Amino acid sequence: MRLALANTESALTETQLFARIASNAADADAGRRDLAPDMALLSASGELSRLCHPDIGPKEAVTLLRRIGRANLSVGRLTEGHMNAVRLITLYGSPDQRRLCKAEAAAGAIFGVWGADGPTPVRVVGAVGERFRLAGSKRFASGLGVVSRAVVTAGTPKGTQLVFAHVDENARADESGWDTSGMRATASGTYDFEGVQAIGIGKPGDYEREPHFQGGVWRYAALHVGGLEALAEAVRKGVASFGDSAGEAQLHRVARIASLAHGARLIIEDAAAQVEAAGADHVAVALSLAAREAVEDACLNGMAIADRALGTRSFSTGQAVERIRRDLSFFLRQADLDGKLQQVARTLCRMDTPVGEFWDAT
Repeated sequence: MRLALANTESALTETQLFARIASNAADADAGRRDLAPDMALLSASGELSRLCHPDIGPKEAVTLLRRIGRANLSVGRLTEGHMNAVRLITLYGSPDQRRLCKAEAAAGAIFGVWGADGPTPVRVVGAVGERFRLAGSKRFASGLGVVSRAVVTAGTPKGTQLVFAHVDENARADESGWDTSGMRATASGTYDFEGVQAIGIGKPGDYEREPHFQGGVWRYAALHVGGLEALAEAVRKGVASFGDSAGEAQLHRVARIASLAHGARLIIEDAAAQVEAAGADHVAVALSLAAREAVEDACLNGMAIADRALGTRSFSTGQAVERIRRDLSFFLRQADLDGKLQQVARTLCRMDTPVGEFWDAT
């Protein structure tokens, strides 16, 4: 199947690829299909490996994530998980582990990063060398049935340990608790790790190391920008359909939401560049967190503009804009948002540099 895709889909242009993913989004949202074919398209086209290549530039990565987010935010969520998993193994894994990761990804395997614990947190209960035995469960495990290998956080007496585990046993997966209005297609249920054998990645504490822990939030935010751009395009098309009869207020809405999307893109490109630069520190992390907040504000304002511009179409089941609106609203609700903003403020208050010069590009 994957070989056939590689032969037939690699000839797709980038525009055709994302248009096909977008055309599948309604069925995935309704539960009539999963995201495996979309992820296979990204893999076979080479876009997934391009996004995960260590030499990809921050702006190029942001652009690609935005385009995936515009097509389908749920596909974007799984893509970002795969990208993050490859990044963590590249940063903290051994040479053999990096080779294993590269080979499996090239063969079409989709990875994830599962960090949210279930009622019984995942922990290491036995170890022989780098082979660990696990207990506990994860929740919000995005991509059940699509993700086959996951980087998982596991508790140890010395701190959080990253492990790399097979997560393709259907009997361990439970999607029943994933009953949400947005991001339905991600199938982010629970996974039971009782007795699972896994490979240890790095040492305890690596997962929380900056600038790639909180600082990496720019990847999520790039997807959010893509969702905002999709809303902006819906507004543009809706108002353009009125022709010369479009009123002044409607035309203003097109300009305003387009400006919001452009500004959001620029701040995320800057944050990505600073976090991914050599020697990035807590200042770059604070910028990434602040940029995420700015993108959220832009998205919330953009949704309000779209509602006014499109009226009931923003709420009509079956309209693409209604699904995008639901997915984006839900996707913005990440863990500990107040804590992230507090971290930005503490960083600012501990520095002597004026705010106007704080994040000047180096």
